[in-house]
Amino acid sequence: MYCIAYSPGGDQIATGDGFRIQLWCTETGECIDTLSRGDWPSAIAYSPHGNQLVCTNSGNHLPHKVQIFDVESGTVVHTLTGDELDARGAVYSPNGSHIITYTAQSTVRIWDAEKGVCNHLLTAHSDTINNVAFSPQGDQFATASNDSTVRVWDVATGECRHILVGHKDKVSFAAYSPREEQIASGSSNGLLRVWDLGARTCHWILTGHTEWISRIEYSSRGDRIVSASYDKSVRLWDVMSGQCRAVIQGFQDRVNYISWIEGPSVTYFATGCEDGVVGMWKVETNDDRCDVSLHWATMRGELNVQNTNIQDVQGLSQLNKHLLAQCGAVGEPIHRLRLREAGKKLTTMASVVSKLGTPLDRTEGSALTTSVLLKQLEQWSEQEKGTLCHDVVASIVKIIHGQQ
Repeated sequence: MYCIAYSPGGDQIATGDGFRIQLWCTETGECIDTLSRGDWPSAIAYSPHGNQLVCTNSGNHLPHKVQIFDVESGTVVHTLTGDELDARGAVYSPNGSHIITYTAQSTVRIWDAEKGVCNHLLTAHSDTINNVAFSPQGDQFATASNDSTVRVWDVATGECRHILVGHKDKVSFAAYSPREEQIASGSSNGLLRVWDLGARTCHWILTGHTEWISRIEYSSRGDRIVSASYDKSVRLWDVMSGQCRAVIQGFQDRVNYISWIEGPSVTYFATGCEDGVVGMWKVETNDDRCDVSLHWATMRGELNVQNTNIQDVQGLSQLNKHLLAQCGAVGEPIHRLRLREAGKKLTTMASVVSKLGTPLDRTEGSALTTSVLLKQLEQWSEQEKGTLCHDVVASIVKIIHGQQ
């Protein structure tokens, strides 16, 4: 797989693999459409409304082109001509009216997304462009280049508004703050710079990473930055002080992707590594303390559950259940309501079992009570045959028989 994109509504994932683009349902994990391109997709991006998909290709022996697909019909809406060079990526503006494409040959094009025509060709950079970032308002965008500069452009006119100079090495990534007053950029030597766009000066130089900065993202309030690097680490920075608040290490491969997931009371960020491992990290701040803990992570390697029994497994979502079944798992996960009912029964029986630690009373009344209990347990065991509850109840019956 060479590229992947999540739809804005969260109901689809688009993947580029070989000579095709495939659309997947996030609920079921099923492929719902295949968009035939006939060449090698290198980057894909959804429009803000999720109704279109832009795709670039970078095959060594294929004509380079950029295409816009209608997601519902799967047809090509536009083929963007004139960008015959190797397009490294494409980005939609926040309102979906423009598309920016950028190439390894340092050119940038601003396209009218509706008409499919090029409004501006920008050639100011002198080396490969690694990243394009739109401002939240969509009226400007920044380009990060191997020529050690970040340039800020006007979308409407195509004019260069600012040139941010200071990096001594290739600029690998750039990101806007939510209020557009700052840009954070990272370089191939691991340094980050936080730029004040109003003053056009570098506000902070953030040191700690030692290799290529692969991703930078501001929190929604703009008070924190999270950065990912090829040095197999992630760092959390305080924007006001320029201090590193947390360092997450122990990754087994390069960290390529990172994204904030912020709720009303809890903040997380997700990481994606070169080896395919995805992790979710919980961020807890209290005054001067900042604690980052692993919430969950995927297992490294291929998922192989052939002949695995998931009978009565608790807590599986429909997507988890479907994917496990696709990989060869058998059995039916336990229904939540049924699990609660079984739990109530087991809780009741547990109070009886707890009394079995001493020999049973041999009186006639006690024998009758035990007999009734055994009958109820055996009936329930038969009803739950083939389930986890059956195994537990059967064990209880054996205990009672052993005490008699």
